[in-house]
Amino acid sequence: MENVSYEIFILTAFQDFGIKKEEYFCLSLIGYLLIIIFNSSLVTLIYNEKKLHEPMYIFLCNLLFCELVGSTSFYIKFMFDLQTDVHIISRSLCFTQIFLIYMYAATEISILTVMAHDRYIAINAPLHYITIFSTTKVQKLIFVSWIYPIFMISIGVILSARLPLCGNEINRVYCNNWEIVKLSCADTRSNNIYGFFVLCTFLIPFIFIVYSYMKILSVCLNSSRSQKHKAFQTCLPHLITLIFFISSILFELIESRLNVKRVKNEITAFASIEFLAVPPLLNPLIYGMILPEIRKRVVYLFLKRKKQSS
Repeated sequence: MENVSYEIFILTAFQDFGIKKEEYFCLSLIGYLLIIIFNSSLVTLIYNEKKLHEPMYIFLCNLLFCELVGSTSFYIKFMFDLQTDVHIISRSLCFTQIFLIYMYAATEISILTVMAHDRYIAINAPLHYITIFSTTKVQKLIFVSWIYPIFMISIGVILSARLPLCGNEINRVYCNNWEIVKLSCADTRSNNIYGFFVLCTFLIPFIFIVYSYMKILSVCLNSSRSQKHKAFQTCLPHLITLIFFISSILFELIESRLNVKRVKNEITAFASIEFLAVPPLLNPLIYGMILPEIRKRVVYLFLKRKKQSS
């Protein structure tokens, strides 16, 4: 087959939505608006409240901002496609979406790793916490959490963008790097090797996260009841966030790489976008409800506004 450089890609997964497009559009619009409201509110709260200018909340602020970037890069195009009958995307916009979505996933893992390290030090070495997490170190950790994923994902996108393609149909509701690699007419070994390398580099943070929480758990088991409760309060949202995110990422990787046979495409399509739809919606609620300092500030601001209005 002749090598062709396609300037337009077709997102074929929308064909499975049938007559339910309007329902999915309404759900997507509500979901996206709630993501903006919840995440923006917490970011603004952390930024404005000096009592929350601590490493844990600064890392959380970056996590929420990252989720705004990731969800926006998906939802706007997704909702537009739900309102049209032709589901196409330009080559440049497709690779831009790939970069933003993959950067979101990689940066989320990086920030969750930093947050696990933060909780590990806070519980295992509380007397040295302020010294270890100085302002300079916090800034460096945030910088690395963003710049490393951006660098790694940029190389992957460049490797995929150079490939000559023999097709332009992507069996997804958004642009997926591996789906484009599978369309290539050329040798893709360099893409596969680099993809495996990137996957391994992000497995290391996951192992570190598991190790950190195992050490935290061992300390909690030997602590007093009040210390256990405090540790549980601060670590629980991180664990819930991690479980949701890793499980949805794993499903997307397995389904995409191994070509799992689809029983019902609507369900599989939703599951493949779970990491873009669920964590950004649930995480601000989880942190807002469980972390006592954020909950106190939210309640205080709510009562203050209620008093002013009355």
